[in-house]
Amino acid sequence: MLISYFKLKYQSTISNILYCSSILFIFVFNVLNINAQNGVNTLDNIEELLLKSKELTQKHIDSSFFYVNKAIKSSKLINNDTLLAKSQLQKSSLHILKKEFKKSDSLLQNNLSKKLPKYIKGQTLHNIGTIQYYKQDFKKALDFYLQAAKILEQTKNNKQLVSTYSNIGAINASLKNYKNAQLYLERALLLSDFNEVIKLQILVNLSNIYYNQNLFNKYTETIFEAEKIAKKHNSKNILSTIYTNLAMYFTDQGVDYDLAVSYGKKAISLRKELNTKNTLQVTYNNVGHAYLKKKEYNKAIMYLDSATIGAQGNVKTYIYNNLKESYLGLKEYKTALHYADLKDKVKDSITNEQQKESVAELTEKYESEKKEQRIHILDTQNKLQALTIKQQNYLITAIFIFVLLLVILGYFGFKNYKIQQQLDKILLQQKLRKTQLNPHFLFNALQSIQNFIHQNDKEKSSSYLTSYSKLIRLVLEKSDDDFITVEDDKIALESYLNLQSLNYNNKFSYTISIDDSVVDDFDMIPTLITQPFVENAILHGLKDNDKGIISVKYYKQNSILYISITDNGKGFKIKKDDSKRLHKSMSTDIIQEQLKNLNRTFKNFKGDIKVNTTPKGTQVVLSFTTT
Repeated sequence: MLISYFKLKYQSTISNILYCSSILFIFVFNVLNINAQNGVNTLDNIEELLLKSKELTQKHIDSSFFYVNKAIKSSKLINNDTLLAKSQLQKSSLHILKKEFKKSDSLLQNNLSKKLPKYIKGQTLHNIGTIQYYKQDFKKALDFYLQAAKILEQTKNNKQLVSTYSNIGAINASLKNYKNAQLYLERALLLSDFNEVIKLQILVNLSNIYYNQNLFNKYTETIFEAEKIAKKHNSKNILSTIYTNLAMYFTDQGVDYDLAVSYGKKAISLRKELNTKNTLQVTYNNVGHAYLKKKEYNKAIMYLDSATIGAQGNVKTYIYNNLKESYLGLKEYKTALHYADLKDKVKDSITNEQQKESVAELTEKYESEKKEQRIHILDTQNKLQALTIKQQNYLITAIFIFVLLLVILGYFGFKNYKIQQQLDKILLQQKLRKTQLNPHFLFNALQSIQNFIHQNDKEKSSSYLTSYSKLIRLVLEKSDDDFITVEDDKIALESYLNLQSLNYNNKFSYTISIDDSVVDDFDMIPTLITQPFVENAILHGLKDNDKGIISVKYYKQNSILYISITDNGKGFKIKKDDSKRLHKSMSTDIIQEQLKNLNRTFKNFKGDIKVNTTPKGTQVVLSFTTT
């Protein structure tokens, strides 16, 4: 549960950081001395127009535009570039608030084209970074913010630097660059004494960064300081977030479950008062989780039942899992099984939705890149055509040099394109090595299940559909992990062998056993490493054998975990070409490569494969050592 709740907390962390940065975006645009008044074109009057525009930014944006336009017109009349730049900065911020990014960028680019004071240039770069941030181009946004910070550091404009540092921290946090996020948020905190509300936001965001890095001493020190300020300003919304995070901390770290319950209840009370129903499920779940840890199962169930009301997505799976654990604690196994099934159904639903979103995202990205490529090609063609027209009167030597340069650029461009293709292919192959199951096997399994459905054999079709869904879910969920438990590997093999038995009309039988020396839900092995050997036994070991037997056994000897895969086939002779027959997407060489990589990556891990084949059958023994 620690991992699951950490995900919930991290989502809270990111939302807090983005909330903080959005407040600071507004603050940054309005550190100018700006106000409005009809009258002569004096410097003070323009500053007053700008100040009036700032005051109306959140109240009446159209009026804010009216005053800033007057300031721009007056600045142009007296030919004052500095005041004009400040006015354009204010107007650009208004366009950003209305999501009119092109208009805002045009004003900011106009500022950059002129020689202006450093503090204005820094604010201009900051606003350009904000536009890129809203466009979700974090790399460009970060680049502009860093440029802005470098200039603003020279001006010692602390108020503006707080905003810039906070935004840099927010982007790094969203990219999970926690060290950089910590660095810039700590810098922002040092400069934030001028405004306790801004300081409070920074403290909450910084505490979450500390939590993500397991810096728990700094986490508690920071979050309790944030609590004091929040109480002082009666910031109930932020207090509810602080108490939610503290409840998670005291539960997940096992520090004090009673305190976890206390903070969780405070968060519930505040969120009810604020009528923030969309976050109540998480808070109820936290309290239920704390009671579960205290083994007060009935109280845990009471809060978890409340958490289920309106819960969606991953939150629902965490709630169902906690309910399952609570009923297991009460030894009500039937109810516990019910919630375990509900959790699996929700996870399956989420997985399907994620797959659809992933396909849609990839399709959209492909079309977008394709469109950009066409635009780029057309643009290049236009430039080449213009250059050709311009070069018509050049000497033959100049034309020859130009053509030669094009050939060289084309050569390196083509070479770079081929290298990129090779890299993409390698990356794709690496992904497929873990995730791809034999399409022929899947097709046959689905066809056989379909036959049972047509025959109205509900029991068999349900059984095989269950095996199929378990196998697919395990592959999708575990493919990115380096290791899985023996229990998950056994479930995958049972599902796979059940389906293969269906495909081969029950021409072979199988047994899978786990010795008492193995802790099936604790001991780990490389992800789905056994399946290719089992498939090899079916496809080659038991070929033409109507009474085939496959036996898989997990056992331990001297802290070494062994997996024995045995068949009663005719054996085989090891040839060079046979190494490619193991599996379409997981050959012997690839498995050996996988073990070598794991041996290098994890110093305490050692994996080995031994094969013993005779005319009476083949035995593959996998051994894994962890110290």
